[in-house]
Amino acid sequence: MQHCSAMHQERVLGSQASCSKPYMARPIGRRPAARITSPHTRSKSTWYPGCRAAIISQVSAAVAQEQLPHHDDVAIAEFPAPLPGSFTADLSSFSEQHRIRGYEVRPDQRATIVTIANLLQEVAGNHAVGMWGRTDNGFANLPSMKDLIFVMTRLQIRMQQYPKWGDIVTVETYFSEEGRLAARRDWRILDARTGQEYGAATSTWVTINTATRKLSKLPEELKARFMRLAPKPPRHAVPADQTKRKLPEMDEATKFEGPKQVARRSDMDMNGHINNVTYLAWALETVPQDIYDGHKMFEIEVDFKAECKAGELVESVCCALGSDQASNGSGSSNSGDVQYLHTLRRCDEAGCYELVRCRTTFTPQ
Repeated sequence: MQHCSAMHQERVLGSQASCSKPYMARPIGRRPAARITSPHTRSKSTWYPGCRAAIISQVSAAVAQEQLPHHDDVAIAEFPAPLPGSFTADLSSFSEQHRIRGYEVRPDQRATIVTIANLLQEVAGNHAVGMWGRTDNGFANLPSMKDLIFVMTRLQIRMQQYPKWGDIVTVETYFSEEGRLAARRDWRILDARTGQEYGAATSTWVTINTATRKLSKLPEELKARFMRLAPKPPRHAVPADQTKRKLPEMDEATKFEGPKQVARRSDMDMNGHINNVTYLAWALETVPQDIYDGHKMFEIEVDFKAECKAGELVESVCCALGSDQASNGSGSSNSGDVQYLHTLRRCDEAGCYELVRCRTTFTPQ
């Protein structure tokens, strides 16, 4: 018969007893050699199908219990999510949170200045999308602007310290009018957890007519619409008297060259131009290794003068600035600061054309 006695079923299914004590279990797959004389008088070594199933169940449960993960097995069970972008109640500024990712940091696990510049660009773009909506051509723009686009001509970033890998930063941005043809956009970079300010940045933007490639004045009705969403009075993340400082000419006698760069198709942005942050990264390749390792970048000031296209070769040159050339309004009080002047230029048979000029300030670690 293919069934167990009531007493045997109780032994097999009970929570305390098991088949292994009253009956000898055989290796799985083998039949016992004992001869069965009666369905109710079996040898202790007799094989029961129910006993086999119970043993397998018990062993599987023990293995599963041993292998189940515990909360003590992980150091951090849950990572907080960055908050989505949003406007302030009066719509005068826009904030967005971002986590610093592993491929955005230096060997010391601190974010690079290139990472910071990319975050500024991303949050500014999302601010524009929030105001004007998303478009299929290039960055966000109002349909009523037609052939007009905003182009950054100057960028200044000042960092007191840098967030680390895994930190969540809050980037706040807002803009203001600056003269007849320009606008100013500022940013604040904050620790999302403590509110401490990592740094600040400011930039100058002009409107360009894409058909003529020339500067163009923004129509008054559009300017009025934009300014309704600007802080009143204007807010400046970097003091106005510490911005727009003149960058000196390159000293050809003391310059040294960095690696030549080829503008790649992957360096192009949604407007079909080489991305502004790419120029910044190229310029920094000329920083001497001992300065890069032993100092942190306190400030970078960038003038965007011209653009290049994918496939073109770009030269990067640099020179150290003496005390008579260095900016005395950088906002750093450290006497050990080191400053460099950088130039990116495109050279061909007709000559060399300056694309970008920038000044970097490094302070000892």
